Amino acid sequence: MAVKYQIKPYRLSDVRPGQEIGRLVLTPDNRVILSEGTILSESMIEGLKFWEISTVFIKEPLSSGIEIDFSIPETLHQKKFYADYDNTVAAIKSAFSQIRFFKEVPLTNMRELANNSIEPLVNSNGVINHMHMVRRQDDYTFHHSVNVAVICGVLGKWLGYTGKNLKDLIFAGLLHDVGKTQIPVEILNKPGKLSHEEMDIMRLHTIRGYHLVRSTPGIPVGVIYGVLQHHERFDGSGYPFSVRGDKIHEYAKIIAIADIYDAMTSDRVYHRKVSPFAVVEMLVEEMFNKLDPAICTFFLNNVRDYFVGNIVELNDGRQAEVIYLGQFMASRPVVLTQDGEYIDLERNKSLSIAKVIQA
Repeated sequence: MAVKYQIKPYRLSDVRPGQEIGRLVLTPDNRVILSEGTILSESMIEGLKFWEISTVFIKEPLSSGIEIDFSIPETLHQKKFYADYDNTVAAIKSAFSQIRFFKEVPLTNMRELANNSIEPLVNSNGVINHMHMVRRQDDYTFHHSVNVAVICGVLGKWLGYTGKNLKDLIFAGLLHDVGKTQIPVEILNKPGKLSHEEMDIMRLHTIRGYHLVRSTPGIPVGVIYGVLQHHERFDGSGYPFSVRGDKIHEYAKIIAIADIYDAMTSDRVYHRKVSPFAVVEMLVEEMFNKLDPAICTFFLNNVRDYFVGNIVELNDGRQAEVIYLGQFMASRPVVLTQDGEYIDLERNKSLSIAKVIQA
């Protein structure tokens, strides 16, 4: 019987003489260092160190009969995160109900919520992964407000925001959809796609949110612009005023990325969530005309670090662990299936990640 082989990524520090290269090794300017089928020697490994190559792909026989158990129990840290998250969503739901009725933002309460409930979530280890695994039954708007605030805080920290600027950015993320409290509930919770007329009403949430926060004494200017402009787009295709590029406040640019990422990775009544891997590909396509390319690049380069180790389901039903991400932001990862097969999804386009099972 012919021996089956697998192509497996190795850190260079784990590579040994006698192993066979399974894929071209290139310099940073795309010159070939080693070709497929090369048997490594000590001097070749030293040469790879000279070129600062960190990972190579090795060809090795595929063991049969392997079954890998991917199940990992929830940690105490995760359980605390989920409990704190649920409490925060409940508090937001209560606050938004109050805003809908009284038509004013309870500034002190919302500030306390942002500082005392959202910030600890932002600072939790593995926060992006935890949010992927949150069990959301309904109340999309309230979950979404918390998620966008958290993602804004995480992205803000990556961008170097600190102190009051970071707090204001988180606050802007928390309030970005506050105008939806002034949209009729039957439109907001409609179990299906909105008509053109209903969509026009829904889009008024930016203007109505702007009026709510602008009339609240003590709300920072950046928060006001974040609420007003988070649906504006770099090429002028957004709303409510079709402003372009530098006319969009930086808070609004950050919220736009957080808003899209969370909306796409969330289940809604008329939209099934997409895996974060597919959303990264979509954001790469959008980042040069719709979104701020510098901020989006920062987000994508950092958020990818959370994906290694995720347990996913492929579109053929198999479970697999994400073990390696390519150099490019939109590259599809290498996964290890439960039966021990390494699959490079960048090369095998017939397979894709259907959903994240465990993050």
